[in-house]
Amino acid sequence: MKLLGSNPEKVVFYKFAVVGGLLLALVIGCYRFTLTPLDPPDFNSFDDGDQGWRVSAGGVGSFSATGGNPGGYVVGVDNTDGVWYFIAPTPFTNEVRKGYGKTLRFDQFQSATDAQGNTADVILTNGMITLTFDTAYNPNTTWTSYAIKLDELSGWKKGYERATKADIQAVLANLTELRIRGEYRSGPDHGGLDNVGIF
Repeated sequence: MKLLGSNPEKVVFYKFAVVGGLLLALVIGCYRFTLTPLDPPDFNSFDDGDQGWRVSAGGVGSFSATGGNPGGYVVGVDNTDGVWYFIAPTPFTNEVRKGYGKTLRFDQFQSATDAQGNTADVILTNGMITLTFDTAYNPNTTWTSYAIKLDELSGWKKGYERATKADIQAVLANLTELRIRGEYRSGPDHGGLDNVGIF
């Protein structure tokens, strides 16, 4: 009877098969991993959490793992008088700093469309200059999409005046806060935010 170790060719073959199998498993594992990447910092889908977004005074924020567009989303619930906003986290704000000429996109809904109020829908500030944007329509009770270009031609305002290219670039270069309005109704309400990105 021959021992396995007594045939060098078989030993080499089995070693090759084991190493080849391990390499194949590694490649498949890496391929599977790349099919479900984490969101890049310039896109927040909220599928695994709120990604650092919060709700301003006047509302209470939370995360829902289902009901988004699709997947999870961030929820804001009215709890006092005053308009509440969704506030972007620092990593996303840092990406918006590089966003001149790009488009801010997001999806929203509100719980009811009666008793609508009007105020700034998106706010950008560097602590010294504040820019505001008023969208053409408020969210529906189903997911509603928005696309806002970050340039001087899109309707951004500095106070009551149209913001200039210099204004927008100055604010973006040192952006400290980005807010997206969540409350549109006078009275008790709630709203959702999903798929916020810079493209």
